[in-house]
Order: sequence, then structure tokens, then C-alpha cells
Amino acid sequence: MTLEVWHPGCWTIETTEATDVGILGRVVSRTTGARSKAFVTLYADRRRDLDDAVETIRTFPQVHTATEVPNSTPEAVVQGSKPGNATRDLLIEHEAGSQISGAFLSRDFVTAQPVNTHDGREQWNLLTMRTRRDVRDTLDTIATAHDAEITVSSLARTTNTAGEAPFSITSLSARQREVFELARARGYYEWPKQISGTELADELDIATATLHEHLHKAEAKLLGTP
Repeated sequence: MTLEVWHPGCWTIETTEATDVGILGRVVSRTTGARSKAFVTLYADRRRDLDDAVETIRTFPQVHTATEVPNSTPEAVVQGSKPGNATRDLLIEHEAGSQISGAFLSRDFVTAQPVNTHDGREQWNLLTMRTRRDVRDTLDTIATAHDAEITVSSLARTTNTAGEAPFSITSLSARQREVFELARARGYYEWPKQISGTELADELDIATATLHEHLHKAEAKLLGTP
């Protein structure tokens, strides 16, 4: 499903309202206490717009650090197209409560694409095993709890030829899901690969062999192979 989301106190939304940039939320990482880390890509038509956006982000009280990551994403992609003439990657440490991502991820929604924020709205592409009615009830609960505006742009069932869901992300352990989602978000499954297994393992602070073990187990469950 595709959602258009607005919620108050969000530094990504407010940045795209105040500057001429868009923001791709490529990875929403683990939460430590009241803080979260996120890997984002800013995109714009002009480099000076990126400079303005970085300065704006660093003024928000809910943002603790905004560190530029050089040359990590040569070409960010949104729905098959390059999002802007200029891009810049940032690693952000911020107050977890300033984002709505935890509300989705804690309720068995899984991000299918990077979250694209532009013109003061977030676009979410999510997968879930919930029923259509349960989805709408859950979205209403999230909207009420976060004083958010959530519009469902599209909602469709994905099935294989047998009429069954092609995979069940809920079958994964929490660690397998974290590793698999990070691998997808960072382009590990793209061709050509955007990141190596060694780089992924370094980001997760685990051995490369452990990373491959988690991925192989996750892939086996998702593909229904022994």
C-alpha cells in the first residue's frame, strides 16, 4: 500500500516545507532509549539547496547530530528515476518520538521502498500481512495517537499463482528482519549491488559470516525453501 502522511514536529517534513529539497528515508535504524538513527538522502536541483537543507536540519532541537556520509550513494533512485540533479547522504541521530516510523514498524508494517518526503508530505510504501479492514483500523489508531493525517493512495493484495502471499515477513526473527530490511534498503539485492556483504556487516557491527547466516535463513523462510 502507498500512504501520504503528515504529522507534527517532524524534522523531515518541516525541512521539505522550508527548503527546496526532498528527503529519502533510506534506513530507519535501531532505537537506543529515546534516540534513533536514520540514514537519509537529500535530493535537489541545486547543490546550494542541499546546503540550506543541512543547515536547516541542524537547527531542529529534535536532531542531535547530522553527519554527512561522503560518496555512499552515487545515484539515489525513487520509483525508477533519479530524484534530483544533486544528492547528499546524512546519518542523523534524533529524538525517536519526532518520527512516525516506529508506529508503523511496531505494528508489522514493512517498508517496501525508501520513505520519500517532499513538499511537506511523506510517501510511505508498505507491505503487511494484515487484512484490509485491520489495516484501516490500525492506520486510524496511528493517526489518532500521533495527531497525524494519513491518506491511503493505493491498497492492493499481492499474491502468487496459488493465491497465497508470496512471503511472510512476520515469519522472520527480529534480528533476521532487521538484517534483511537493511540489506534491501541499502541495495544489497539490486543489480549491480549497491553495497557489499562486508560493508553491511560493518554497518551492523557483526562478522560477515554472521551477516550471511542471517540473510540465508531469512531468504529460506521468505522463499519457502528448506
